[in-house]
Amino acid sequence: MNVTPVSDVMGAEITEINLENPIKEDLKVVLQKALLKYQVLVIREQNLTPDLQVKFSSIWGKLETPSNIEYTTKESSKVMILSNEINPDGSAVGVVDGGDFWHSDSSHIEIPSMVTILQSIKNPEKGGDTEFCNMVAVYNSLPESLKVKIENLYGIHHVSKLNNKRVTISPGRPGAKDFYEAQAKTRPAVLQPLVLKHPETGQKSLYCSPRFTIGIEGMTENEADPILEKLFAPITDRKRPYHYRHKYKNNDLVLWDNRCVCHRAVGGYGLPDIRRMHRTVIAGTDAYNLQQTSSSQ
Repeated sequence: MNVTPVSDVMGAEITEINLENPIKEDLKVVLQKALLKYQVLVIREQNLTPDLQVKFSSIWGKLETPSNIEYTTKESSKVMILSNEINPDGSAVGVVDGGDFWHSDSSHIEIPSMVTILQSIKNPEKGGDTEFCNMVAVYNSLPESLKVKIENLYGIHHVSKLNNKRVTISPGRPGAKDFYEAQAKTRPAVLQPLVLKHPETGQKSLYCSPRFTIGIEGMTENEADPILEKLFAPITDRKRPYHYRHKYKNNDLVLWDNRCVCHRAVGGYGLPDIRRMHRTVIAGTDAYNLQQTSSSQ
């Protein structure tokens, strides 16, 4: 097995490994240490069936069951399909607009996702990349005065796009508005610390995102917005100083640590070009903050 950094900022490519074989304990430890060090791993030339992807994913922890159960594979309800493919009846094969704004997976629930794993099945000729942002580096880049200010503050996170003025709903996703309206009515907002200490590395990272963070606990919108804009700026910086952009090859397996990474799907493709990914997610083990709030900003 070879491990090669893919950038100066984050990420490593792993080759000379076959994940269809049983994962022995020593290899499991090496992979886990590599993820903690590099935050994003790109494992080339893997052609895992949904069942094999679930088996590999389980070395990282307990798998989540996707909320979009209608978009899971026939082989496993733990594997969600991300795709722009259309069924003969006109319905979507998978989630169309998944992750098009910067976010950390499931920060809007009490115990957020720990690791996300994507198996690349089919890629378009152009577009379809994923961008990643090193949130440890982002935190370290902040002025000391801002670090002090946010040290004990909590961001308000909500899943519905209708509760977030910074995002829009994709017109290519049928029924999306009704979906987000239901979320706005039924899903509570959740508090998460703006500064998160990684439970395994001890490193501090910025834990917020333009997609899910809609306010700051104890502040009005006018008070919170200037702070959030300063926090989001390094994430969305067009120069991408703390980022790695991955262009997929078929059979790439890509995984990342949501505790210190934000990511987004770049897009830039459309029918007849097809993009299809199979996604598994490892559940977190602890709440970063046990408080919840139904407040919205």
